[in-house]
Amino acid sequence: MLHYTKTARQFSETGFPGIRSSAIWGENGNGSDFIEFKAGARFPLHDHEGQEEVLILSGRIRMGDLVMEAGDYLKIGPGEEHDAEALEDTLFFLVHLGGIVIKE
Repeated sequence: MLHYTKTARQFSETGFPGIRSSAIWGENGNGSDFIEFKAGARFPLHDHEGQEEVLILSGRIRMGDLVMEAGDYLKIGPGEEHDAEALEDTLFFLVHLGGIVIKE
């Protein structure tokens, strides 16, 4: 069993301006994280090695052609390339199988 409290969240810089992550667990490229985007932050066009699931906890973000807000869920698979841009400060929960492949 893994129990992770809000107070345990430690965000780290990702190397992309305005984007930080807080890893919950990770093993062999799989894992889950909290991801924080500051308004206007952009993650480049990328693909996925495996399935990725996103649950928006707060804020609004554009992922590819979709605009998502708190409570929205997205499942993405390999070959579904997209970028991401925060329309306002945004926090989401991410579960992934495998890593990402940056295209830009």
